Amino acid sequence: MKIKYLIVDDEPLARKLIASHTSKIEGLELVGECGTAIEAANLLRTKSVDLIFLDIQMPEMTGLQFVSTLKHSPAIILTTAFRDYAPEAFDLNVIDYLLKPISFERLLKSVNKFFDRELAKVTSGVSISNDEGRFIHIKADRKIHKVNESEILYIESLDDYVKVHLKEMILITRENISTLEEKLPYPPFVRIHRSFIINSKWVKTISNEGIELNGKELPFGRAFKKSAMNQLSVKNFK
Repeated sequence: MKIKYLIVDDEPLARKLIASHTSKIEGLELVGECGTAIEAANLLRTKSVDLIFLDIQMPEMTGLQFVSTLKHSPAIILTTAFRDYAPEAFDLNVIDYLLKPISFERLLKSVNKFFDRELAKVTSGVSISNDEGRFIHIKADRKIHKVNESEILYIESLDDYVKVHLKEMILITRENISTLEEKLPYPPFVRIHRSFIINSKWVKTISNEGIELNGKELPFGRAFKKSAMNQLSVKNFK
């Protein structure tokens, strides 16, 4: 499922720049562009939107006035050329406040905040009964990848980056392996070494030295072996 978003700005070039930036981020789907808050209000009556990139200074109705009219507001990332609105903006519980001209890196940081907040809602407020419905977001190749947990074979930490080995591809990220470990549930994910987290559902054999997974042999680390062996008992993997 993609996150559906809307761009609202009276400047065509500003809309074009945001659309260009967001097109590079996996997991987002643009549902429309509006030049005024009134156009956006009309669009929201017919389309479902999860996130709005919203300009503040617009004719007829400002972005802040528009937000105050929404009974069930989507997540909001405000965009503006003026710093003076920041205190009022954050009183509305917006995701972020972007100053124009907006760089890709700054916009990506805002979108990451949105994804983190959505993920927190899932992990804290929703019980997911099967792996097919669980996913995490991984930053790689200047994009955010929405990855189904069941597709992860194992995670490998190298000197300056981490490889996430999936069934069909490998993602290379700068995220710390311990950070990824915190995002992934046990079972089925088990830390077997300072450099390896494995998905126990893909484990084929276990020995005193390590495990075999998808034709790859991965070793136990001395500090992790006892805990990993307990977690990888027969009842915990299939």
